[in-house]
Amino acid sequence: MSKLYVPDGAWLVCSNGMKKQQIKVTSQSTVTIAGGHLKATVDDRPGGNFICGKMMLIGAVAGAALAAVFIVGTIASGGTLAVGAGALMAAAAAGGAATGGLISLIPSICGAALYNWTPYDKNVLTSGKHPLLENSTIDCLLGGKVIILYSEKAADEMTDVIIGDTAIGVVGTIAFSYLMGPALKAFGLVGKTGLALIKSHGLWTSAMGSYALGVGGSSLLVYGANEGVSAIKEFAYENTPLPGTERTYGDYVNGFETDVTKLKEVGLSKADSSADKPIQEVINDSGSAADIGAIKTVGDRSSNYSITERSTSVRLDDIEEHGATTRTENGRVAGAYEGRNPVNTSGTRIVNQDYGGRYQEYERSSTTTNTQYDPIRPKDAFKTGAGSIINYGKDQWGKPKFDKDGANGGGLLLGFVQDAGKAIGNFLLEGQAKDVLEALKKEEMEARASITVVAGND
Repeated sequence: MSKLYVPDGAWLVCSNGMKKQQIKVTSQSTVTIAGGHLKATVDDRPGGNFICGKMMLIGAVAGAALAAVFIVGTIASGGTLAVGAGALMAAAAAGGAATGGLISLIPSICGAALYNWTPYDKNVLTSGKHPLLENSTIDCLLGGKVIILYSEKAADEMTDVIIGDTAIGVVGTIAFSYLMGPALKAFGLVGKTGLALIKSHGLWTSAMGSYALGVGGSSLLVYGANEGVSAIKEFAYENTPLPGTERTYGDYVNGFETDVTKLKEVGLSKADSSADKPIQEVINDSGSAADIGAIKTVGDRSSNYSITERSTSVRLDDIEEHGATTRTENGRVAGAYEGRNPVNTSGTRIVNQDYGGRYQEYERSSTTTNTQYDPIRPKDAFKTGAGSIINYGKDQWGKPKFDKDGANGGGLLLGFVQDAGKAIGNFLLEGQAKDVLEALKKEEMEARASITVVAGND
């Protein structure tokens, strides 16, 4: 089937762009089509930036990632945060999105990131260059794809979908970043305890292995419990029809394919439910990580002990008599791993003496303090696992409490609210996508009628 050529001024939409553009023909100045418009070739490019929404999303994720590293590192090293973890994450994500938006405004940034047009008419040369076809596309370094349209209306409708999708993505990333605050503080606490154990006992020790086993096992149990809850919700959503539509509630929670290139090719379709979740959603789903990080599921197994030895002596002139030595232990756990850096202190205290100093009663003491770690024994495995599930249940129940660090508790209710937000956003995107399909059937077809069909050589 013959393909249409592309005239100067044809509309261009990038699948990540929030602004439509027009192709600007500079590669030749003699061959025209469609009522006197210059014919576009493989050397022609958009006349301006598409204002890349992907840059905003990348900026938001990058900002949140940097804040996450800072939060975890600060807490793990024993420091404190000047602001709440959730507030810092949200601010970093918003700042990253703004930075990405500013970068997308740099003149010719899109032109520098674009590759080459493909396919094109290999059988024809226009002023020595191959002309573009209606299905020619050009890929962007950031993953976007630029497509050609002949109708401004269709280009506007597609751009509206991209703007809506970008807005939902950026706002969602900022919201998820705030909600990740408690989990990140927890990861910091896990790191803090781990570093303390390494300092006291060494890295490749049974103590460190037991701690890693406890944290890792508890994390897997919590993750598994969360996936179970998610599966139940998904089943319920998929079997809840919405009156007056052919959709289920699950359709709107999972969303639709909003890539405008696919809208043009195959129309409106459901999103791939098997696709991986964004990292911010995965981390947010593990809300009970706060319990793991607080060592409530693993157990407070790191502690200090002291051993004190005391002896009383009597001296008269040059004659000295030593009394019995007493030994006192405080906090010692039988069979525990001992730290590598014990601290010893000693001293002498005069209890009594005569005025001339010939007779003295004095006490010598020596105290050793050290850390110890009570390893997780086989009998503790059940308690550790049970504690993980119990704390997960507590985290899911009730209403969430919001503060500067994020959301605490109420995980189940918070999840329902987030799913409802997704459903509303995807409902609006579905309406915008239908407007795109309507414009493709009407205005786009009318605009195509004025373009010369490919035929012959120039």
